[in-house]
Amino acid sequence: MADVNAAQENIASRISTEQLRNAELLLAYASETGITLPRETIENIIRLKHFSDSGQPAPDPVAMETSFLQATEALAKAVSPVTVASLRASYDKQDDTSLTGHFRSKILRSPRLVSQAALSVRRFRFWALGTLILLLVVQTYWVVGSSVTTDVTTTLDQVEKDRSQQALLRRESEAIEEKIREYQGGRSGRATAPAVDVGQLEAEHARKLNELTTVDARLKNYEQSTELNFEILNNWNEYWRRPIRFFGRLIGSRPLEDSGNEGADDPYLPLLKSLKTAQFAIYSLQIYLLPILYGLLGAITYVLRTLAVQIRSLTYTPESDICLRLRMNLGALSGLAIVWFIKEGDSQLPFASLSQFAIAFIAGYSVELLFAAMDRFISAFSDSSKETG
Repeated sequence: MADVNAAQENIASRISTEQLRNAELLLAYASETGITLPRETIENIIRLKHFSDSGQPAPDPVAMETSFLQATEALAKAVSPVTVASLRASYDKQDDTSLTGHFRSKILRSPRLVSQAALSVRRFRFWALGTLILLLVVQTYWVVGSSVTTDVTTTLDQVEKDRSQQALLRRESEAIEEKIREYQGGRSGRATAPAVDVGQLEAEHARKLNELTTVDARLKNYEQSTELNFEILNNWNEYWRRPIRFFGRLIGSRPLEDSGNEGADDPYLPLLKSLKTAQFAIYSLQIYLLPILYGLLGAITYVLRTLAVQIRSLTYTPESDICLRLRMNLGALSGLAIVWFIKEGDSQLPFASLSQFAIAFIAGYSVELLFAAMDRFISAFSDSSKETG
């Protein structure tokens, strides 16, 4: 008799601890949300709770445990996709051990209790804010560099044209001077030079000299602005050169030293060198870093929307954070990968009116569509290779 009572107590205690609390939580959720449940399911759970609270052993513990397990199974199906884990993640409070919670506890002098869902929202919200700030900084830096390099490129192109025009005008002016000297010295094969020819040559020579003076003045203005453009462009380059120099010192590489007489003959040579260096950095930002940041921002946007839906529907679980973090990584990779498949200026693409940054954002937001298209593309080649083989 003692063995039977011990078995009854063991069974009752086993099914009335964690499982009973979980069943009560699901039952309360179903009652609050108006989910209709069979009366038998509710009675089986309440009956076991009554025996657990009263401390009396169940008359038939096997049948009661079986009924309880069947009731919890039906209850879990009725409230799906809500689970015990998702309800506890939204309702159960715990001490805020994050950095923000630490500062708040220092200020408020009391620990702040938060749910796991609230902690997840805060974590991804900080990720979104940090990514957005970093993107704005890099985007602004890229826009400034692109604007400066465009102006410098236009200036250098105009300098090259003016130098060619200057050389041409000098040759033409010297040729006209030679003809005038031939007419005036009587070396043209005629005894006297026609006055009309000399007058036309002198007028043409004066016009060439006037054009040459204009070109020289324009080149002087370019030389005055060269120093300013070089300073602006060199300062822009310094922002990305400093990290490279720092890591170079860490690995023991020797930095290159600028030659002291660089640009002594040509004042535009240092500006051209800075321009080429800046164009390399701008291209790297445009092709690599900015698409990654836009893809990451798109993925975080999707994560925040998904998280909002899960918390609103009480389906968030701590395990969801793993999938959401992986989604962020895939979004960043998608933003980088989609740029490789886009030919800039291709008007035949359906999204040709969008910039590559907008496409990178869309790729990061809709990772499934990108990888589904890649899977179909690869499977098409795989099927064709099998047929030919």
